[in-house]
Order: sequence, then structure tokens, then C-alpha cells
Amino acid sequence: MSQASLVINVSEEDHQHSNGLSGTWVVPGRKKDEKFALLVVYPTPEIQDIGSQKRTVHWLKAAPLAKDIVGLRSDAAAHGLGIIGSKEKWGLLLCKAEPDVPKDLEQAIETEMEFLNHNMPDVKYKRDADTGASVAINVEDIEVKKQKIKLAEHVWNLRLHFEEECRALVSQAEIMKAKRNLLTEDQRLVGEGDRMFASVKEQQNINEIHRRACARLGQTRPWCYTPQQLVECPGCGAMIKENTLRCSECNAIFDDELEVLRSLSRRERFARLYPDQVADVPAVGGRKA
Repeated sequence: MSQASLVINVSEEDHQHSNGLSGTWVVPGRKKDEKFALLVVYPTPEIQDIGSQKRTVHWLKAAPLAKDIVGLRSDAAAHGLGIIGSKEKWGLLLCKAEPDVPKDLEQAIETEMEFLNHNMPDVKYKRDADTGASVAINVEDIEVKKQKIKLAEHVWNLRLHFEEECRALVSQAEIMKAKRNLLTEDQRLVGEGDRMFASVKEQQNINEIHRRACARLGQTRPWCYTPQQLVECPGCGAMIKENTLRCSECNAIFDDELEVLRSLSRRERFARLYPDQVADVPAVGGRKA
């Protein structure tokens, strides 16, 4: 039975790797509601030319492919002396678990491949009346189309189920290791950005990689502008940051959500925003509010 390899990503950035004839692999970025994103690397067929107009299919094992994706067999990602050469510094990590690919998934993949090999795309070319371009139109039998869709959906569903099981095999220690690697690299990039900003000639070398690192650390720099949503203070009307706890203009305290405060009566809102000034509620029309 063949084995798969697991690559996790704790950053929100996608990472792409092209691996010769085995294709292009994309490690997806982590979504905001996820601890990590996961790429399951399967054994992959590679077509080899053996001469005399003959070809053979060679199945690449998942582990070497995964190492290439993470950059563990190359120093191409070093970019400088003393810097980690693999992509682990960007939040990627090759996990220890190597789960067996389920037999039903293997069979479904082989069935789909065999059907596709025996039913190659059948197209004809037609000139488009508006653009004059030659357009390829699929003219294969409708039953063949339906079978291709059916087989593809079956493989897709089995993959989703298997990959959900693979998530449970990722340990907390591996997640923390990937986060530490990313944190270390982010700190290095911010320091590098500061050094370049100090030299007018080098400021142009500060790029999006440095700015993303600064944003992940939650820091602000002259070379990294992070736009923030401003809202109106329900007390004095000044424009303030959305998640602040106190207004810098009138010292109003926001113990409740801003929308909740705005829905209160003027007296109730004043009491919530300025608890130390309740006795001094301003008069309205000669009467206390």
C-alpha cells in the first residue's frame, strides 16, 4: 500500500513549487479560522520517455516529493549567508506522519486514469464569428462526459474524507515548531527592513515580504503602512480605531460594543461612557438629560 506525506502551512500565504514532470504543487495559506493549512502529497505518476517512441509510467513516492516542496533537498530558499535554506522559515513543515492511502481511493484514482487514457479529449475547431478566433469545441459523447464527471467527483470526495483524517495526525508540537520558524524569520525580515530604511539608497529594496512580516508581528514602521478602519466615537464623534478601549479625545470608556452604545438613550450612553462623570450629565433644554 502506498503512503502519503503531510505538509502544513501556518502562514496565510500560498506557496507554489514546480517539480518537473510531476506537476505544480501549491501549499495553501492558512485561513483565519484554521490553525494550519494542509497539503497531502500523494504518490504521483511521471511519464518517462525510454526511447524507440516508447514511454513508461514511473510512480514517484510521496516523501521525496514533499521534501522538494518544503525545500529540504535544496538551499535555493537561503537568499543569504546564514539564513535557513528550506521553506520552513516561511511557516511550512513536513510532518512525521506518513499515512497509508486508503485502498478505495487508490482504486478510484486508477479507474479514473484508465478511463481518461481510453477516452482522450475529442474536439473540433470552429471560427468565432465575432472575434475571428479559432475556438476548440468539445464534441465527445455525452455519456463519456457524464462518466468523467462521475469518476472525478468520486475521487474528490474520497480525497476530502482522507485529508480530513490526515489533519488529526498533525501534532501540536509540529504546529508550534512551524510557528516558531515563521516568527524567527519575521523578526529577521523586520530587522532587515529597518536596516535598509536607515539607508536612503537601500529603501527601494524593501518589498512586500518585509511588509507582510511586519504586519504578522503586529508592528508599525514608517516603511510599512497598515490601513485601519476608523469609526465614530459614540461620545464625542471623533474618528477612532475600531477595536480601541478608550477614546483619545474625550476619554470615553468602551466596555460595550459600539453598536450597543449607540442604541442606548443619551442618559444611559453617557453613564456607560463616562462612569466618573455621571453626576455632571449636561442639561438639555433647562432640564437634566
